[in-house]
Amino acid sequence: MLYEMLLALHITVLVGWAGLSTGGYHVAKSQGISKRYLELVWIQFISAWLLFASGLSMAVLFYNFPKSPLWIHYSIGVAVVAGLIEVYHVVNARGAAQNRQNYNGDKLIPMWVFIYFVMMYLMIFKPA
Repeated sequence: MLYEMLLALHITVLVGWAGLSTGGYHVAKSQGISKRYLELVWIQFISAWLLFASGLSMAVLFYNFPKSPLWIHYSIGVAVVAGLIEVYHVVNARGAAQNRQNYNGDKLIPMWVFIYFVMMYLMIFKPA
């Protein structure tokens, strides 16, 4: 039962991480970065960390991490890189919302797409 709850949380926050600010980004690109968009960025950031925490919890509780399959170790490495990108995203969006700098979210899109597909590959095919 705990595994199913963690998995449901994991999938739900994946939607929050991947989906919420994507639509907001397209609005922000046409109207400029606002404090409302910054709220979406923070929700995305929190979702990313909940995604990491739920995945790590499942790895520890159900896959005997660190003696877990190799795909879990790869996933954690990719998640750490995604976390660093999210930190940059928050800092950059915050600066743009305060009119201190231009928003460079366009540069993050290829990295997010790559990370998303790598994580989907790891979760679906679970390479040994």
